[in-house]
Order: sequence, then C-alpha cells, then structure tokens
Amino acid sequence: MKQSVSITVFFAAIVFFLTVPATLLADTITLTAPDGTTVTIYRDSYGVPHIVGESESGVFFGQGFAVAQDRLFQLELFRRNAEGKLAEWFGSDYLESDGAIRTLFYTTEERRQQFNALPMKFKTMLESYRDGINTYLDSMATNPAKYKPIQFRTFPMERWTVYKSIAIIQLISRFFGQGGGEELDRLVELRQNGQAWFDLNRPINDPSAPTTIRGGGSATIRNWSYSGMRVREEVIASLTKRRYELKSRAEALRLPLKWGSFAVLISTTKSNSGNVMLLGAPQTDHPPEEDEPSIPNEVELDCPTFHVGGIAIAGIPSLVIGHTEHHAWSITSAGDDNSDVYIDSTMEASFNKYVHNGQWLNFEAIQDTIISLGAQIPFTHYRTIHGPVFGDDLQNHQVFSLKMTFWNQELDMLKFVDGAIRATNLEEFESAVSFIPLGFNLFYAGKDQKIKFWHAGKYQDRSDGVDPRLPHKGDGTEEWGGFINFADLPQADNTAQDYFVNWNNKPVIWWDNGDNIGWVGPDHVTNIGNFVDPINGFSFSNLKDVARQINDRGTYEQAIEFTASEIIDENILAPGQSGFISLTGQPSPHFSDQWSSYGNWGFKDMEFGQVPVSVASEDRTPATFTLAQNYPNPFLSEAKSPAKGEGNPETVISYQLPVASEVRLTIFNALGQEIRTLVNGRQSPGQKSAVWDGKNDHGQAVNSGIYFYTLKAGDRVQTKKMVLMR
Repeated sequence: MKQSVSITVFFAAIVFFLTVPATLLADTITLTAPDGTTVTIYRDSYGVPHIVGESESGVFFGQGFAVAQDRLFQLELFRRNAEGKLAEWFGSDYLESDGAIRTLFYTTEERRQQFNALPMKFKTMLESYRDGINTYLDSMATNPAKYKPIQFRTFPMERWTVYKSIAIIQLISRFFGQGGGEELDRLVELRQNGQAWFDLNRPINDPSAPTTIRGGGSATIRNWSYSGMRVREEVIASLTKRRYELKSRAEALRLPLKWGSFAVLISTTKSNSGNVMLLGAPQTDHPPEEDEPSIPNEVELDCPTFHVGGIAIAGIPSLVIGHTEHHAWSITSAGDDNSDVYIDSTMEASFNKYVHNGQWLNFEAIQDTIISLGAQIPFTHYRTIHGPVFGDDLQNHQVFSLKMTFWNQELDMLKFVDGAIRATNLEEFESAVSFIPLGFNLFYAGKDQKIKFWHAGKYQDRSDGVDPRLPHKGDGTEEWGGFINFADLPQADNTAQDYFVNWNNKPVIWWDNGDNIGWVGPDHVTNIGNFVDPINGFSFSNLKDVARQINDRGTYEQAIEFTASEIIDENILAPGQSGFISLTGQPSPHFSDQWSSYGNWGFKDMEFGQVPVSVASEDRTPATFTLAQNYPNPFLSEAKSPAKGEGNPETVISYQLPVASEVRLTIFNALGQEIRTLVNGRQSPGQKSAVWDGKNDHGQAVNSGIYFYTLKAGDRVQTKKMVLMR
C-alpha cells in the first residue's frame, strides 16, 4: 500500500501531539449566509458547535462550515470512499474497492438527476451545506497555518459539491440499512450440508431469537421453492474472498463499517419518576480509539422553524439521531433482508446479451475511468434489469446481479430526517418514519410521555415464493411481487409493553429473516433485558448505567428523560468532537477531551438551548422588518439548469416580520410591470419565505433578465433586485 502508509503516519502523529496544548479555533464565529441572513456558531467547553441562524439555509450553511472546521479530512475521506476515488490518493490497493463502489452505486449524471428531482427545500439544504464547507475552504486558502489540517499537506482538497453529499448519504444509508445479498454463500452451504442441516442451522424464522416486541404470534408457514440453478463453488468462494478483502481495505482507513447499535426505551409505568426515557447508543464503526475521531459528530441547530441537537455524519446536513423540545429518537440497523441476488444467463461467454422473459436483452454497459496516483485506468461495469452485476462466471454463461428494494430511493432518508427534526408529536414523527426506504429500527420518546418502536424500511412481500435464503433465477419467472405496507411492519408503543430493548435483533417472533441468517447480537440484547427487566422503578441513573452493565459501548451515547418542565439530556462522544490537527502537528483541544469521561462510563450535559443568544424558538419573534437577498442569485431556468449541473430552476425569497401584518410580496420586471404575486394576506410574526419558479401569474415562463421583488408589510416596504438566466 503505497500511500496508505501516510495515513498510518498521520494517526501515529496524533498520539504524539495529543499532549501539546493548543487553542486553534475561536469559541464563537458569526457568518453571513448566502441568503443574506446571519448565522452564529457558538462552541461549548467540549468544542461542540451550537449553530444559531435567522433562517434554515443559514443554519445548514453554518453546519457545513463547522463540520469542515472540525473534520475536513474525514469529510474528504468519506466522499472519496462514496464516489469510488480512494485509489487516486492511496494507489492500486484500492482499485478494486473503487470499482466495487462504482458498480453498486450511481454515476455522477444519475446523482445530478436525483438532485434535480428533489423538492426545493432539500436542494437548498444541500446547497447551503455545500456553501458552508466551501467558505471554510476559502478561509483555509487565506490562512493555511491556522485552518489547514496536516493531512492536506500531502493530499489536495477539492471544492465541495452537492453530489458529494448525495454520494455520502447513499453510502452511509446502505452501510447501516442494507442487508441480504449473501444467497450464493447460502447455496454453497445447502449443497455441502444438505436440506435438513440447512433448515436447522439457517432457518428463515428462528422462534428462539430474542425480540424487541414481546409476543405477537407465530410466523406464517409457507412453501418455499428454488429453481435448482447451480453455480460453481470456486466462483462463489472467489466472490466471498473478494468481499472480505474489500472490508479489510476499508478497515485500514477506518472507514464506516456496520458494527451494531443498541437502544432502550422506558415508559412512564416502568420509570421511577413517571417520565419516559430513551438511551440511544449507535455503534457506527469500530470501538472508539483515543487517537482517531469517531464517525459521528455532535451539533445543535437552532433556527425559527426547528431546534434540534444530537449527532450528524460528516458530509450529510441535518441530524440522524437527537432530540428537540418535543421528542427524542435513536436508530439501530434492522439487520434485515432487502437485497436479493439474481442469476442472469448470458447468450455467450461475454457481456453481450442476457435472457429475460424469452428475449435477449443488451446489458447496460457503463464506461468509466478510475485514477490511481495519476494513472487513468479504464473501467467498465454492467447492469441487468435486476440491478448491478457484481460478479460473473461467463465461462458458464452466468452473471450475478443485485436487486435492491431501495434502488434510487436512498435520498428519501432526507424526508425522514427533515420530518424527524420538525415533528411536535408522535403522529408527526411516525409520518417521517414511513419515508425510510432502508432497514432501520426507530425509537421514540416524547414530551407527550409516549414511547414507540418501529422496524422500518421497504421490504418485498415474498409473494414470489422463492426461498429468501437462495438466489432468484433471472429469466423472468421469479420476479418480485409487491412490498409490505408500512402499517404492517413490526411496531408497538407503550400500550403494548412498558419497555423496549434492541441490539439489531429480531423485531417480533413472526418476522422472517432472509439469507443474512442470524440476527445480530442475540446474547447482547438478552444481557440488556436481563438488566432492565427486574428493575420496577427504572431511574435515569439506571439508564446511563446500561452500557457498563452489559460491558459494551456506543460510539455515541445519548440518555434522555422528559419531565413535565424540562429535558434531562446527557451524552458522550468518544474520543471528542474535533479531528483537526494543524500543519505544525497541534491537535484541537477537543480532539480527545471526552475520552477520560467515556472510559469511566461517564456522560456530559448536552447544553441544549443554552447558547448566549438564540433566535430560534417558535415564541421568539424578529426585532426588525427584513427582506433578504434571494438565493440562489442569479438563478437558472429549468431549461438551463441540467447543463449547468447545480443550477436551480427556483429561487427562495426570505423575510422576517416583527409583528403580524398584511403582507404582499410581488415580482416586477425591468419595466416596472407586476408579473407575479407570491404572497397576499395576513401573516404572523417570524421568519418567512416564498419560492419563485420563474413564471408569471398565468404559469408561463418569463424571459431571462433583471427582476425586482417588493415586500410590503403594513406601512413598511422593501425592494431588492435579482437575475433570472435562460
């Protein structure tokens, strides 16, 4: 490994320099976001950024800046992994890793189409986050001695794009929410050991596996079939060996790998205080180490439309686990089967054609180039109607494709996180959970003193009758049926039981597994239950003591209790918040300042809502009447935007009202002619926004040029200029 040695050197340097005192980052930074609003990043005594903004886009801009400030190298490493560009830095050892990622994921053009199909608010979220990262890069270029991490002495850092964040969202979602795809391994086991052994040791449903929902009835007995297709064992062995080699390559760079997570929900009848409680302990990578930043980072986001604190992943805006004033939530991987292997038969010993429904179809061939230390290496990968081709035995006219329930739907995770941070009650949070396309367990505890557990995701209903442990035949005779409705997935609330524990285990006794046989951590979840179950008056101290009692840790641990008047919120993030090391080798003072407490099974206060100044809660109103500059500006027409890549066919106009007013927001052309009314009516005080799509009141697209927008609220009037490009 030519340059991967450099990574080892960097991490070794971290250990050496941890004893060097340094104050590298200011405690408070105030920035002007691209939409013209102000955002302030306050850092607490542990370096956690508490980001307060006048607008949503401003807060996401601040989040992008803060994550670049804390974890720029991690950010860039994640995106290179997600885009299949590790070999560009680390050489030929990562050519196969890059090829596997590019094969199983999407092209840049496909990500461009996915971005263009997003609702406006998600485009703005991604663009604002991008702009925050790039603003930090501008600071780094201006003052590298202060802002440039030591890793970039060797490696270059490119400008951030929305497509890089999309790639990370897709990769992280699959790492922790994808299961299955091991049918070829199961096929070997069946042939080597026979049906009786197979059914006993690789059951579709194991009634002895511990469950999160207690009771629930037996599994439905079904007659499963297999086509009888055979695959050479040496071919399968080669694919299995490659899979483990790719995993070891990722481990060498400390990239995210599925490990496990646990969670505990306590109801009002179980707790000693009569309040609901939640412990969330995601295990997002290897056990934490003192000399390397963990996968998650902590952040608080506070703006007029939401207020949330918890953890995020570098490259992804918003939060994945956390709490608001109304509720808290956590996530574990479902450990479920949402990917199936199809054996497609080729016409000849080549990627010429394959058969489906009696017809010979052309493979979708994707021409690509992988760069390895400057050398350009052509790379072609293929897809069938079932999905990406991840392996082949062309000698025997076979290719192996992976069909996924969530293909092209990973960005729906944005709908979940958006709904999760805005929800004010259980029903609204459940609506957000219904958007989740991959396999996750969700845990909710609310100020409404309700708790609930969901085994969420998109799963095929197995009405095709094919044994889920074995491959599907790709000729069209074994196509999927439908998908299980969200309402029919395993879920239960405090009316069903007084507590829930989970460690990626089976959700309920009747739920079948697939080819990824054996639920994760059955002994572990039993250990949690053995501690929780006997305690009738379960306390907050008991909640925090779970990890010590089971002798295991999360990479982040969040303990929450909702009382009638406050939120008791404590957490721990090991080894610390920041991964920054300066060019001179000085680490951030927050590189490992939580490590000692973590080692002693300790927690710290989240300091949620405790920044010196905040503008975000719903009962706060702006002090002034303000009309912000539209964003983006200039903005591109729908016809122009695809050619420009990140062009946006819409623009957002934000404004704030100090008092309730009769509001009129209108668009004028350069001749002073009114062409569109966006708002006309009475509005309450607060931060507001409207979207203009470049059309007039009749729905017709207007010409490119200079336009003006005027906001009239009561007797106050403001006007600003914007540019539309066709």
